[in-house]
Amino acid sequence: MSNIAIKKPPLFGILTGLVGGASFGLITPIFPFAYTIGVTASSATIIRFVLGSIIMITILLASKTTFSVPRNKMIPLCMMGLFIFSVTVCYLSAVIYIPVSLAAILFYTYPVIVTVIDPLLQRRWPNPVQLGLSLLAFIGITIALGPNINELDWRGVFFVLGASLSITGTLIVSRSVVTHVPNLTIVFYVNIVATALTCLYLLVDDNITLPHEWTNLTVGWSLSIAIALLYLLATLGQIATVNFVGPSRTAMLFNIEPVVSIITAVLILNETLNLSQIIGSILVLAAVVISCYRPVRVPTA
Repeated sequence: MSNIAIKKPPLFGILTGLVGGASFGLITPIFPFAYTIGVTASSATIIRFVLGSIIMITILLASKTTFSVPRNKMIPLCMMGLFIFSVTVCYLSAVIYIPVSLAAILFYTYPVIVTVIDPLLQRRWPNPVQLGLSLLAFIGITIALGPNINELDWRGVFFVLGASLSITGTLIVSRSVVTHVPNLTIVFYVNIVATALTCLYLLVDDNITLPHEWTNLTVGWSLSIAIALLYLLATLGQIATVNFVGPSRTAMLFNIEPVVSIITAVLILNETLNLSQIIGSILVLAAVVISCYRPVRVPTA
């Protein structure tokens, strides 16, 4: 049976969260380059999960990390794989109907949802300070990305909320797994399940391109591999951070993602940083920094 310990957030846990969130944030400005030469979202997704599975099995064999998982943890692991697959499919479907910025704002309701649901599942009230910080970060993201309600399409809203709820499920379910299964083993099985689901999904998806259809094979593979590695690093960071600081604080640290996307777009895509992006990013960073200094409640085996 697990107990709850109250302690200061470990520095390594904060770093894994920030690295994981930053890795996710780098994908958004990188993918447009791959898309221009013919790499579709579905193509990048299957490469992401297949390459991730190959890398993880190699790491497990090299490090002699166990493949075995307690029988009662197999279903939660499969659920995590399903949720991560669902995040990808729902988010990619959402941006067909609504702008990416609006999709990102709606997607980042998940830290607030996690902050509310996770404590309730542990039979305690949400911490008002942590909830306030989650709301502050959400307001900052909304200001930075600047929503356009006129471009709202309820089909897109439906899909992006599905993505938000899916990542919420990933964080909450992972709490019951991280103290019993090594992080590397978790990521391996999550990738295997997500790969199988992606292959089934591609049977009904006509938006996948093969490498010979790309206009530049070298660049296409380079960008696809970079995206896959960033996803893998982000997933590892996410699972490791839950182990250190719990789901609510992990969700808060991952708010760094849109800020990294904005800054990278300015540096790589030569986009202009406007006043609303600066103000919004400062609010997000303030919420993340304050959250890093607050004690956390984490399970101890």
